[in-house]
Amino acid sequence: MFHTAANIPAATAARTAKSVPVKSAPANSVPARNESARLRLFCFHHAGGSAWSFSGWGQWLGRGVEVVPVSMPPRSVHAAGAPGVVSTMDDLVREVTSQLTPFLDEPYAFYGHSMGALVSYGVAQRHIAAGRRPPAALVAGAHRAPHVQAAPDLTVGLSDRASLELMLGLGGAGRLLRENPERMRDVVARLRDDLRICATYRHPEGGRRPLPCPVHVLLGRHDPLVPAADAEAWRLHTSARFSFRTLPGGHFFNREHKDLFFAELGRILGSVENRTV
Repeated sequence: MFHTAANIPAATAARTAKSVPVKSAPANSVPARNESARLRLFCFHHAGGSAWSFSGWGQWLGRGVEVVPVSMPPRSVHAAGAPGVVSTMDDLVREVTSQLTPFLDEPYAFYGHSMGALVSYGVAQRHIAAGRRPPAALVAGAHRAPHVQAAPDLTVGLSDRASLELMLGLGGAGRLLRENPERMRDVVARLRDDLRICATYRHPEGGRRPLPCPVHVLLGRHDPLVPAADAEAWRLHTSARFSFRTLPGGHFFNREHKDLFFAELGRILGSVENRTV
C-alpha cells in the first residue's frame, strides 16, 4: 500500500503523480491522517521531475511513515507574471510554503532530492520564521549546501537529445523517455525551466539562522555534480544533530541502489519517529 495523506488537495500533493490516490477537498482543509503513521514525510522532487518520482516509497518505508509527494506549481522564468506560474526560487518557496502550511501541524519531516533539497530548505526556513512548528528532520539528497555557489546550467546550448542524454547519464531518465519524443521534449523543457529557477536562488549575504532540527545529508559517491565537501557544508545550516553519508551511485543514487538508500532513510526516520511518539 502506498501510504499518503487521504485528502491533501491536488494543488499540494501529487498533482501529476497518477499512482497517488488524492481525494478532492477544499484547498485549505486539513487532510485526514493515516492513523497508523507516526510521521509524515513530505518529498520534494529533483529538477525536471514530478511527484511521480516518489511512487512506491511508502512500500519501502512502512506504515510508520506517511509519504506525501509535493507537487510544485508550474515554473518558468519566461512566463513571469503569468497566473499560477512562478519564475524565481523565492516565488516557488513562498507558494509551496503557503500550500503546505495547513498540513504541518503534526510531526513531519522533509526529504528533498537535488533541486528539491533547496526548495525544502527554503520552505523550512520560511515556515519556522513565521513561528510555526519546525520539521522533525530535514533530509537533503544530492545537493550542495544552500550557501555554496550554484553550478552552471548544464543544459545551456544543448539540443533536446543532448540534454536527455545528460539526464540518462545521471540516471534521471529511463528508456521510455528515449523512445517517446513528445515526452522527451516535455521533460527536457521542464528540466531547463527548473534549472533556470534554481539559478535565481540567492543566499542572504548575512546568512540564515541555522535550522533547529536535525539535518541529514545523503550523496552518491560518484555524483558528478555535487562535490562531497559542498554537500557536507550543510552542517552549517543546523543547530541540532547533523549527519553526512555517501552511498554507492551517482546523482540519482536513490534509484540506483534502492535497498541501501531506503535502509539509510529508514534508519534516519526511525530515530525521528521515536522522538515524536
